[in-house]
Parts: sequence; structure tokens; C-alpha cells
Amino acid sequence: MPKVSVCIPTYNTARYLPEAIESVLRQDFDDYELIICDNASTDTTPELCRRYTDPRFQYKRFDQLVNQAGNFNRCLEAARGEFITLLHADDIFLPGFLADRVKRLEENPGLDFVFGAVKIIDAAGAALSIKRHWDSDRTFAPKALLEDLLFACLISPPSLMVRRQAVEKAGAFRTDLTWGHDWDWTMRLAEKGGAAYASHPLAAYRVHDASGTAEILSAAKNGAQERRILHETFKRLSAESRLSELKRRAFQALSKRHMYFAEQALMRGKRRVARNNLHYAVGANYALLTRPTFWALLIGSLLPLSCYTYYRNLRRKFDTAAGVL
Repeated sequence: MPKVSVCIPTYNTARYLPEAIESVLRQDFDDYELIICDNASTDTTPELCRRYTDPRFQYKRFDQLVNQAGNFNRCLEAARGEFITLLHADDIFLPGFLADRVKRLEENPGLDFVFGAVKIIDAAGAALSIKRHWDSDRTFAPKALLEDLLFACLISPPSLMVRRQAVEKAGAFRTDLTWGHDWDWTMRLAEKGGAAYASHPLAAYRVHDASGTAEILSAAKNGAQERRILHETFKRLSAESRLSELKRRAFQALSKRHMYFAEQALMRGKRRVARNNLHYAVGANYALLTRPTFWALLIGSLLPLSCYTYYRNLRRKFDTAAGVL
């Protein structure tokens, strides 16, 4: 059996898939299987994959289209390795990724998974930034990482490697979710197992307008499901101490994210999307109804954008003056 199962779920991503595949084949660790789960792609993915002759390469074509979580589950079912990693077809591994993750898991039997910082790249592969949550490596006992995860999805998928036993404990991805299924899954991982964080980026996460994440965020389809995930997670944690305070802070963080998405949508001229995000923001934190920024965004989504930009500029001048004083 291979030490690692590298699984690439894909759907109509032939533009990026070769770069993802090559980033695996170039790794200096070679005890792995590379499984492509093709979710009924209608582009050139089948022809592209049939070019590879490496014995570690497996191409699995599925003619029935399922949602993203369903295709992730196909990957988990096909994986035979002791360790498993899911690489999105538009992301890439940087040199040394597999060796680093395997070493950390082998040297620390108490760890269920390892994740880390990632390089953010654009559609063309140019570096944009580094997404790094902590400046140094860290380890987390079971449930210790969960508190951080309640406030945001800190785990970038291409940075993650999971022990097979941890996958069996956490269970499959939820196919009833079209957004946040990876967030929900990693919270279940953190509830039951220890984790390690690697501060040096060894994977790259690609941002582009054609991604599923971009499409969902641009249409504000994420709000209701994020609230549902949090409610259900806190229900599982009902015996935990400090639950009330954690819940309050987690929903405040969710509300803040929706306020950010609302502003971004408004500045792009997507007024309805802005209002939808404001709706989700208030649903997560009713105290927003007393905040002038909420009302400025709402007015800006109903009247000319200049109503909001005037408020924003005035607010910035006030904050600057207050800082000087």
C-alpha cells in the first residue's frame, strides 16, 4: 500500500489540472498514489489525463455529476494510503510538501492532521501574498484548535494532510452542504484529534473568478449554510464549558465576515448581493442594527453608491483624527 494518497477532485478544470498533477509528480517523496476523481467533466480533462503513464497515476472517470462534497467523498473512498491529502485541481503543491507532512505525522503519532501557511497565487500562477495564521510552527491537542476554527476556516485545503484513522473518526464530507463542507469537516477533525501547523508555505492556493468559491461568494449563497454549520457544531459541543461566550464570539466573527462581503459586493456594483450579506450579518448579530456602518451600507445598496462612499471617507477622516489625538 502507498504511504500517501494524493487525491485531486476535478470538474471542468482542464486549464489548471496539468499544473496540479505536475506539482505532485515533481515531489521528492515518491511513496504515493495520485488519484484523479473526474466529476463528469465536459472539457478536455479525460484526454489530458490519459496522457499520463506514471504507474502511481490513477484516473477515475464518473459519469454522474455530484456536488463538490460528493466528489471529495469519492476521493476518500478510493484512497488506500496511510495518509490522505486532497489537492484541488486549481491549486498546487510546492517542492517538499509531501516529505514535510509525512515526516511530521510519522514523528508525532498523536497528531491526526497537519496544515499550514499557503502561498496565494492568481489565475496565471503569479504570487499575490502569503496566508499565514501564526508566525511559527504550533501543535494542538484534541479540541484545542477548534476554538480558532469556530471563528473562521483557518485550514487551506492544499496545505492539509490527514491520517487515515482521523478520516474514519471524522466521517465523510456532508453532501447536504454546497458551501462550508470543508470547514465543517475540519472542525470535526479538530474535535477528535490533535493537529500541527507549519508556518512555512509548501502549497499554493489559487484565486480566480471561475472557482466555485468565487461563484458562491459573488451570489451570497454562503450565509445560511455558515449559520447552520455553527449552530450544529455548537449543538455537538453542548457539554463544553464557556460555550455561551464562544458562541457569541463565533457569531460575531461570522457577522463581521458578511459585513466585509457586503462592502466588497457593493463596491463592485452588486447591490442585491450586498443586501443579502447584510441580511446574514444581522441574522448572526442583531447588535449591528445599532451600528452606523450597517445602515450606511444598506442605504448605499438602495440609493446611489456615493451615499456609502461619502460615509466611508468621513469615517476614515474621523478615525485618522482620533488616532492623532
